[in-house]
Amino acid sequence: MKRAFVVALGGAAIVVGGLAGCSSDKSTSENVSSATDTAKSAASSATSAVTSATDAVKGNPPPGAAKVTIDGAEQSINGTVVCTAAGGNYNIAIGEAATGIAVVMSEDASAVHSVGLGNVNGVVLGFQEGVPGGEASASKDGNTYTVKGTATGVDMANPMAPATKPFEVVVTCP
Repeated sequence: MKRAFVVALGGAAIVVGGLAGCSSDKSTSENVSSATDTAKSAASSATSAVTSATDAVKGNPPPGAAKVTIDGAEQSINGTVVCTAAGGNYNIAIGEAATGIAVVMSEDASAVHSVGLGNVNGVVLGFQEGVPGGEASASKDGNTYTVKGTATGVDMANPMAPATKPFEVVVTCP
């Protein structure tokens, strides 16, 4: 990955030199300014490409996407990913309002306060900090958050039989 970044940065330097050397009626300072802007844009694009490639190698979803696994089965979630910081918490909403998933955790991902996984095969699953039976932890790697643990729920077909299911949510915030 570092090699790709160095190559991209070297390419940007060549572009700067080429643009500065092939001047038109512009002054030297205008050419240098234009070349510098082009180099900054190229470096920014290269950094973005390297970050996306690094995330892909790590198995992280692309920005604005999520991977949700419940009880070992990957879930199909339709809709967008929205990430916001508010009141010392970091909120992640994945999917549509009726069928989506929600996570509330500390901004630094050191504590998970709640996870709403919705109805999974007739069982409404979630985690709430302080409620016995479930647990959750989170980690952060750049803009990618991983939240995993055990959710508790109620099987609507048999409300007297509590259920617990392992889950993992990996989301890369846009």
